Amino acid sequence: MSIRNKLYTGDCLHIVHGLDSESIDLIYLDPPFNSKRIFSAPVGSLAAGNSFEDMWTWDDVDKEYLEQLIADYPFMVNLIQTLDVIHSKSMKSYVTYMAQRIIELERVLKKTGSFYLHCDSTAAHYLKIVCDRVFGKNNFRNEITWKRFSAHSDSKYNYGRITDSILFYTKSDKFFFNPERVDHSDEYLSKEWRKLP
Repeated sequence: MSIRNKLYTGDCLHIVHGLDSESIDLIYLDPPFNSKRIFSAPVGSLAAGNSFEDMWTWDDVDKEYLEQLIADYPFMVNLIQTLDVIHSKSMKSYVTYMAQRIIELERVLKKTGSFYLHCDSTAAHYLKIVCDRVFGKNNFRNEITWKRFSAHSDSKYNYGRITDSILFYTKSDKFFFNPERVDHSDEYLSKEWRKLP
């Protein structure tokens, strides 16, 4: 299936399943976070009246893809099975849902491609284990800490939840990476502290 200059909408699992293996250069995945919250579009916006429940149950898991998960990743399935004991049934459902998609996304990623998974502290540590298994732990390249635009202190008894994580993986050590470089300004270079021994 040719995908050049096309926009697909819908669940990525079903769309990606129809794509050729190793056909995608870059994947950025910004899924729901299993925050156990309901998000509603603001009044006056084009989406006003719409809402999204970021809560997961076993009904959200694609049953037709479970056999592949069990056959190809038995140890990861063992880990996922324990999540309802060490965390919750909702987390078990969410991680299963995400694992199914990550497996298909890895399949379509080129050997030279890059995969970025945007997540928050709710499940980032579980999703990293899934990605370590699917991509290989040696293909974990970095974790980017992303500060939220509207970060604020949201608790009297904890540190504020002001960052998300973006996990960066590749399929091999032969991937494309274009570092962003910006020359320092003259003002920055002229600072006295820069001249200290």
